[in-house]
Amino acid sequence: MFKKFCEDFQPEWQRYVDRGLLICSTFLVGLGLVVMMSASIAVAEKNYGDIYHFFNRQLVFLFLGLLAAYIVYRIKTSVWQNIGAKLLPVVLLLLVVVLLPGIGKEVNGSHRWINLGVVSLQVSEMAKLIMIMYLSGYLVRHGKELSHGGLWRPLLVPLAMLGIMDVLLMLEPDFGSVVVMTATGIALLFLGGVKLSRLALLFVGAIALMIPLVMMGYRGARVTAFLDPWSHATGKAYQTVHALMAVGDGGWFGAGLGGSVQKLFYLPEAHNDFIFAVLAEEFGFVGIVVTLALYAWLVQRAFVIGFRADRAKLHYAAYLAYGIGFWIGFQVLFHIGVNLALLPPKGLTLPLISYGGSSLLVTLMALALLMRVHRDTQIALFGVSDKEALRVMQREKRMMKSENKRGFGGDGYAR
Repeated sequence: MFKKFCEDFQPEWQRYVDRGLLICSTFLVGLGLVVMMSASIAVAEKNYGDIYHFFNRQLVFLFLGLLAAYIVYRIKTSVWQNIGAKLLPVVLLLLVVVLLPGIGKEVNGSHRWINLGVVSLQVSEMAKLIMIMYLSGYLVRHGKELSHGGLWRPLLVPLAMLGIMDVLLMLEPDFGSVVVMTATGIALLFLGGVKLSRLALLFVGAIALMIPLVMMGYRGARVTAFLDPWSHATGKAYQTVHALMAVGDGGWFGAGLGGSVQKLFYLPEAHNDFIFAVLAEEFGFVGIVVTLALYAWLVQRAFVIGFRADRAKLHYAAYLAYGIGFWIGFQVLFHIGVNLALLPPKGLTLPLISYGGSSLLVTLMALALLMRVHRDTQIALFGVSDKEALRVMQREKRMMKSENKRGFGGDGYAR
């Protein structure tokens, strides 16, 4: 009897859940709660009189994110394929709305949030996922034209949409999201069959366009300080210098959980943009390696899920999985690069670890999409499990009974 129970239970788990993705995501969420709690204690107590202020808010968004992830998981990828292009104008409109006085919420000089009363929504986080959905659908519809055609017109449409979104993000300003989104878009276009020579030209053009934007205003001062941080240790390079101090103080095994010194008002945004530095200080080189391994595992699962979906001829689902893998991978690399002074400072969270309700919410939705791609791929390759087939039959029977009750009277004759 126990063997029969295992046989009935096992297919559901094996077919519909990617265990590697689930395990590494769970570990990252758990690690994020621990590190974020440790990094935010001092600032939470000073500003709010409650050391659990940020931790409690993160738990609320974790609950909302899991609820949203479950809803996303229950929707087939074919549905997302149909509505992806329709969601793009909505998110573009929200990126305009966030710039309007009285609606957009300003934090540290940036207008990135829409105030919803109890909580605030960072539109740029949702924009990343919607852009991936749009590009995935566009590559499916115009893949042949992009890979075999000699015209530039099919390529100009997604580039125009990407450019419009980048401009709106620069107005907030949110240069970090611009870099991540542009890199993800170019990577997806390469997978979609666009010739490398064209992408190289686009990449050079994007770099040429970004250089003057980077050197304008406060960003130019940041770049100058980045090139020689120790000469600007009390000015624009203050965060970079203290992040390097935190990483250096961590050594091999770290100062222990709660032992970070830099989080005690020396390192601004220690629970957000520079949380990796706090993690390195408290858990050392070993903690860095474990964290990088978890992210590498997550990105690897995204690419494996995408490859299997491609093999099952689910091309939209495959592009979606690849896009999410590129997005998370690029954002992790850019966040860590800033914390290690390999890149100029920019406001980017570390997915699933940094404090930020919108980031956590959207990342969990993206992981749910990956799990849904895995589910649809398994069904396409092997069919539904016995339990799933039984549920479908029972649902169809209930629908037939309901239709019969509406269409016939109690005597059995049609009304």
